[in-house]
Amino acid sequence: MNLFIIPSWYPHRCFPWEGSFLAEQAGAIAATQPDWRVGLSLWGQGEGFVSTAHLLRSPRCLFDALALRPGERSLAPNLVEFMTPALWWPERALGGNRATLLAANRRNLERATARFGPVDVLHAHVSYPAGWLAMKLSAESGIPYVLTEHMGPFPLPVYARRDGRLKDILREPLERAAASIAVGPMLARTIADFGLPEPELIPNLVDERLYRSEAAPDPRPFTFFTLCAMDPLKGVSDLLKSVARFLGDLPERDRPGVRFRIAGDGPLLARHRREARDLRLDSCITWLGPLPRERAREEFACCDCFVLTSRHESFGVVFVEAGASGKPVIATRCGGPETIVTPENGVLLGVGDLEGIAGALRFMFENGRNYDAERIRRQTVERYGREAVVSRLEAVYRRVLEARRGGR
Repeated sequence: MNLFIIPSWYPHRCFPWEGSFLAEQAGAIAATQPDWRVGLSLWGQGEGFVSTAHLLRSPRCLFDALALRPGERSLAPNLVEFMTPALWWPERALGGNRATLLAANRRNLERATARFGPVDVLHAHVSYPAGWLAMKLSAESGIPYVLTEHMGPFPLPVYARRDGRLKDILREPLERAAASIAVGPMLARTIADFGLPEPELIPNLVDERLYRSEAAPDPRPFTFFTLCAMDPLKGVSDLLKSVARFLGDLPERDRPGVRFRIAGDGPLLARHRREARDLRLDSCITWLGPLPRERAREEFACCDCFVLTSRHESFGVVFVEAGASGKPVIATRCGGPETIVTPENGVLLGVGDLEGIAGALRFMFENGRNYDAERIRRQTVERYGREAVVSRLEAVYRRVLEARRGGR
């Protein structure tokens, strides 16, 4: 099978974690299906996005985008990145340069076809821009496309009309896809509520080879680890308030035995650090800032429990990364974790339930090291490992190809 993947997000120098799970999925497909040929269509997804917020956040990105050159890069014998640089911007401004984006992806598809032979399936990640691009390329080439939606919350305000309906650039790709996929159950239901076919549920995967289950030696402080973007949806303020309640109820002698390590960057980082100072939490919290993937994996391996009290998640890759590391988790019922967290691997609370979160922190402090790490890892790999998720994607691709042959 020849597969052409169009990701809306992709890692780049300024933000190497952006879309990293999409790159890892492509790598897993190529590694577990050595007879397939997999192409990735790149135009500078991160570097080349031009907006005021993006330029203020990372002005270096634009210089990197202007330095991009067309080319191909083999990541594995059967996995190739195809690059045709193109700048793009919010679609409400002159259409977001969609014609140029389409031309760049058309060129990438032509080069993939020249290298691999005819492409069987296009797979787009996120309805816009990738889904829109796949829809247009499918109409031109006759190649069916599969669309996986990751957006959360869905839809982002920029893609909604004033009357609450979806803009066509979001609705049409979902409507016309040969198969649609959502990474979480709430996301699937939300899409269906807009009168669209309910997507099949296939989660993001974790590359289990990159994570290890490791029990830390005792005695040492019980360590909670948090990894997230510092934005309102991640609920870090809820976590800090809950930590204050948890520590306030803990006997004085036990407090030195607790540590929180919080990683991530974003617009609210400075505010969260002030909140922690105001709550007198500085002595127990280490702020790690943005972490390379390798460092994040080390933090997963060395912690006792992963905690993230999000207000919304379409899935929650970090929870399965914690599971692949054999660590229990504390999470909220916010759209994605409900399908990941069970009594065997952690605790689920309501969004904003500060008392409940504080109680879960206390429970983990007292019982977290009693969880069966190997069982957590094994069950995570069985549900979210490379083989498990790629086999489900393969079934979708085969079904799409069979339907195409039957329609001829």
